[in-house]
Amino acid sequence: MKSIKRLLFMMLAVLFLLATVISCSKNNSGSGSNNNQTDASPSDGGAAAATTEEYIYPQMDGAGADFRILAPTTTWFFYTAITHDAMTGDVLDDAIYTRNRFIESKFNINIKEISMDIAKINAQLQKTTLAGSDEYDAAFCPANSSGNIGALITQNSFCNLRDISTLNLDKNWWNQTMAKEAAIGAGNKLYYAGCGIDIMTLQCVSCVFFNQDMMTNLGLELPYNTVRNGKWTFDAFNQYQKAAVNLNGDASFKWDKSGKAIYGFTSYEDCAAALLEGSGERFIKTDANGTPSLAIQGERFINVLIKIQTMLKQQDGEYLYANDISSGFHCEPIFKNGRALLNMEELKAADVFRDMEVTFGILPIPKYDETQQNYYCHLIYQTPVLVIPATNQKFDFTGAVLDAMAYVSNKDVTPVLFDVSVSQKQLRNDDSIDMLQIIKNSGSFDVGCAYGWTNTFYDDIRNNIGQDKKFDVSSQIEKSVDKINANIAKTMTLFQ
Repeated sequence: MKSIKRLLFMMLAVLFLLATVISCSKNNSGSGSNNNQTDASPSDGGAAAATTEEYIYPQMDGAGADFRILAPTTTWFFYTAITHDAMTGDVLDDAIYTRNRFIESKFNINIKEISMDIAKINAQLQKTTLAGSDEYDAAFCPANSSGNIGALITQNSFCNLRDISTLNLDKNWWNQTMAKEAAIGAGNKLYYAGCGIDIMTLQCVSCVFFNQDMMTNLGLELPYNTVRNGKWTFDAFNQYQKAAVNLNGDASFKWDKSGKAIYGFTSYEDCAAALLEGSGERFIKTDANGTPSLAIQGERFINVLIKIQTMLKQQDGEYLYANDISSGFHCEPIFKNGRALLNMEELKAADVFRDMEVTFGILPIPKYDETQQNYYCHLIYQTPVLVIPATNQKFDFTGAVLDAMAYVSNKDVTPVLFDVSVSQKQLRNDDSIDMLQIIKNSGSFDVGCAYGWTNTFYDDIRNNIGQDKKFDVSSQIEKSVDKINANIAKTMTLFQ
C-alpha cells in the first residue's frame, strides 16, 4: 500500500511540475537529502525560491495515522486552506496539494485540516488543553482575536518550541524576525512561530502598493533601488505622497466617488501601526535574559509617532482614510481605480489588484530614517501563528513533520504565492518579487499584543492616528505606562 501511495504521489508530482513550469516559468533548482541519498522536494525551486539548502528528512514513520492541524477560516478574503483533496488546476491549490502528498509520503501520515472560525480557535484550544484532550497535533491560532495567545501560553496550553529538537527554528523557513521578538522568559522560551504552511500567515503582512504607471507618468523614479539601497524611509515615502496630489478639476479634496481628485496615499487605520512597526520601534523590548520591559517612553518612539501623525494628516490630498467597503469608500477600490498613488494593505490585497488596468508594484513598509539598519513589516494581530498544544503526545515526531512541511512550503509554495501576487495579465514583476522576499523575512508583530499588555494603547494609535483624530502622544503614553507595566509584571510571575 505504501509503495502504491509513493508511486501515485510521484505521478502527480510530475504532472504538477509540468503545469508549474508552464504557468510560473520556474527554472531554478534545489534538492534535499534523506540520509545517504538525495531526495528532492516536489518542485525544483522557483522564481522566488527562498532557499536551496539541502534538507535531511528524518526517517520517521507515522503508521498511517492522521496528522491533525487546527486552522482558521475568516470572512476577510484571505487564503486559508492548508489542505486540498485533489488538484483543482489553480497553481496555488495544486502546490499545497503536492506539498501535502509529499510530506504524507515521507512520514506515512494523512494530513487532516480541522477548520474553524478564527474568532473561536483560541477558546477551542483553551478548552481542549485544559481538559487534557489530545485533539490536535498542531494549530494555527491568531495572536489576538477574541482573546490573546498570551493567555493560553500562561495557562500552559502550548509547549515551548525550543524544547523540540526536530524543529530547526534557526533556519529561514521559520520567520526569524518573529522568533527573535516572540522569545520570552529564562532561556528565551518560544511558544509560537511564523512560517508558510498556512498561506494566511504570509498574506497578513502589511506592505505598500503603488501605481507604477502613474509614478512613471509623473516622472518619478520607481522606488525599487531606493529600497535596495536602504533609503526607503518615511521622508522618501512622504515625497511620493506629495508628488501625486492633484485636484484634477475637482473643487476640493473632500471625497467624491464620482470625482477626479488624485490622492497621494490611501489606507485604513492599521497603517498607523504598520508605520510604527516599520520604524523598528516596539511597545516592548526584551533583554538578553528574556525579560520584557516597556519601550514607549523613549525619545525616538515619541518622534516616530509624531512623524506618523504628520504623514497621516487628511489635508491637501496627501492622505485619505477610507474604510467603509459597503459604500465603496474603501482604500482598495480607490487605489485600484487610479485615485491614489500609494496604498498600504495586507499582502492579500494583491488578489484584488491583479486585474487592474495599470501596473502596480509592491514595497516594504518604509524605515524611519536611513540610520535604521533593517526593514520591518507589520503583521496584523489576527495573524495565525503555529503552536503545538501541550497535550500533544509525540512532540519529536510532530516537530519533524512541521519542520519539513515549513521547509517545503518555503521552497515550493511561497514562490507560487509570490508569482500569483504580482501577476497581471501574465506580467511577472521581478522587482516586486525581490521586494516580497524582504517583506516576508521581516514580518512580525509586537509581543505586547500577543500577551495583551499593550492592546489598549495599540488600538488608540490605530483608531486615532490612523484616522487623523486628535491624539496627544506624550500624554497618552503617560496615561498608559502604569497599566502596561502592571500587565507585564502579572504575566512574568508565571515565567519565573
